[in-house]
Amino acid sequence: MSALPVLFWIALCALQDIRQRRISNWLTFGGSAVALLYLLLRGETLLGATPSQALAAAGLALLLTLPGWWLGKLGAADVKLLLGIALCSNSLFTLYCLVGAGLAYLFWATLSRPLWPVLPTSFRQTLAQVAPERVHRYPYGPFLFAGSLMAFFV
Repeated sequence: MSALPVLFWIALCALQDIRQRRISNWLTFGGSAVALLYLLLRGETLLGATPSQALAAAGLALLLTLPGWWLGKLGAADVKLLLGIALCSNSLFTLYCLVGAGLAYLFWATLSRPLWPVLPTSFRQTLAQVAPERVHRYPYGPFLFAGSLMAFFV
């Protein structure tokens, strides 16, 4: 199946996270439910992996994100979003997504202060929740979207 529906779903989650600093359970559980239903009905994930690969990816996603949630570094929606991504894909894609998200987060945390003043006003208004002067911790959904884009190209 095409990766576009998966990317669209992750983009919706990222957009809601960037605007409201939260991701609705309807989006996270809904996307995961669709991925799981597709897996059960078709015998493969939305991106063509086997059920065992999807379950391994889900286990990896939980293994890598639950400690961050317990320590208060990740929100529950971030854990659910990565779990949904895992159910759509395989372990390698999930790992690339998480690594890409980490790199995008590091990039933004490092370069947002010098870049912010030169961004167009409309862009700064849209991204007000991630303005460098307003946050001490950025919403992670947009970075998971960036990571998933990277994973698709790797």
